[in-house]
Amino acid sequence: MKKITLVFGALLFFTSCSKKPEFVAIDHVTIKGLTEDALVVGLDYIVYNPNNVKTKLRQSSMEIFYKDSLVGKGFLNEQMSLAANDTIRIPVTCEIALKNLNAFYPELLASDSTEFALKGNGKVSFLLNSFTIALDDKIHLNTKKAILEEISKNLDYGNNFKIRSISSNKLPSLSKTRLKLGVETLNRLPIAYTINTMKLEFYLDENKGKVAEWTMDEPFYQEALKSTTIPIDVTLSNFDILKQMKFSWLTDQKANFTILGEAQIKIQEYEFNVPIKDRVEIGL
Repeated sequence: MKKITLVFGALLFFTSCSKKPEFVAIDHVTIKGLTEDALVVGLDYIVYNPNNVKTKLRQSSMEIFYKDSLVGKGFLNEQMSLAANDTIRIPVTCEIALKNLNAFYPELLASDSTEFALKGNGKVSFLLNSFTIALDDKIHLNTKKAILEEISKNLDYGNNFKIRSISSNKLPSLSKTRLKLGVETLNRLPIAYTINTMKLEFYLDENKGKVAEWTMDEPFYQEALKSTTIPIDVTLSNFDILKQMKFSWLTDQKANFTILGEAQIKIQEYEFNVPIKDRVEIGL
């Protein structure tokens, strides 16, 4: 009984003398890459244990803010041992949701080093005591490359340009057919851009014969998160169409066209070449 009392007393003594582990710094901040919807950031969370015995970091969570807006989180899901009287680097992976950043794309693209705030708490167990280590620090990230990758991926979905509003009529010479149509430009990005150039080529039978082409005369300004229709007037050569004529076209009085092209989009000083492909049915 006396031994138990002595052990318990010693435990209380060490517990009462225990010191709170200290947050030291955030170090080795790196962008690891992009997932489908997040920017993955790795960092070292550095803690100092001033006690003569090891402790355990049971849990740690942090939130990432940009201009007071919560944009991401980081977690330590496994317990980590903190050696006695030592400074420990703890690797943490954070994820910044791209949807939380998109409102800031213009300013993030303009900066090579963007400041983010980290706030959070770590839970440490030491004998019978439990401590909370507060985190309040800043990190700097160059998010430009990741955002450019996200923009490029968005522009390459294949649905940014679709052919709409089709009508046709033969010209008096009967050798040509005029098409009046529109190209719907759909901007899913929270940032406006300029369509510097656009070129379309019209083919019959899956690219076997080009029968017309169209080039945009001047740059077009596309607002953020909006859809716009650009009017197009195209003249087809009836002779080129007749060379590839099918009997079914005469009976149906219509033909299927494949439209291929490319648009060059400029966002700030960055340019993106976006492929265009669509299929339409046009009356003859």
